[in-house]
Amino acid sequence: MAGRRILAVLLGVLAIIIASGSIGAAYACYDMPRYKSWFIPYRPHPCRQVDLMIQDQDESWGDGVRETWTASNMVPGDEFVFDGHFVGLQSRSCRRSCRGGILISCNYNPWTAYQPNRMAKYMEITRCVYSYKNGNEIWQIDCLTGKATRVSKKGNNYWSPNGNWQIRDVDNDGRVTFYDLKKRPLTNLPLPPDDESHFEMSVRFHQSAGNEFQRDTFNLAMVYRLTT
Repeated sequence: MAGRRILAVLLGVLAIIIASGSIGAAYACYDMPRYKSWFIPYRPHPCRQVDLMIQDQDESWGDGVRETWTASNMVPGDEFVFDGHFVGLQSRSCRRSCRGGILISCNYNPWTAYQPNRMAKYMEITRCVYSYKNGNEIWQIDCLTGKATRVSKKGNNYWSPNGNWQIRDVDNDGRVTFYDLKKRPLTNLPLPPDDESHFEMSVRFHQSAGNEFQRDTFNLAMVYRLTT
């Protein structure tokens, strides 16, 4: 029953796995086209390659970090806010004319061969925030609503919700989980060249989880990609 203590151990939650050579964390960007004459345009040419760097609260910039968020002995209904834990993203060596965004998805170990997504459907994402700096302005995206709010000193202006920035309840079970994020990744999140962004989240082991998860481990890898 959901009210009983369950020894489902959440180890290495959101262990970050990213390799810039193998999952598209680097790409070639292009300059804006310029014209030699009215009739003969120059072709846009490649500029420097972009490298997506990553860090967390206790690991420095590199191609990958691990065990960013961990929790153990989770009881149904327990929420882990992971205060002070984050993933930092940075695109380096890109000119301001380059275009691109961030895709955020996840992979996780199957619960059983027959029910590979079962445990992921009980790992509820209760807070999911993507913050980035654009010039002197700081913006914060709530990935549960798709709403971006300016939190810098110029005021709390906001954009209309963007569906690409929102994790949807794909299976319509009334909660937003890692299953939903895997099925429908976040896309086109802004990552201005040479500036940093932060990704934070909180997780709840949903109160309706049953005793079938006793002593199980849920390992999950977040995936971040630069897209053009």
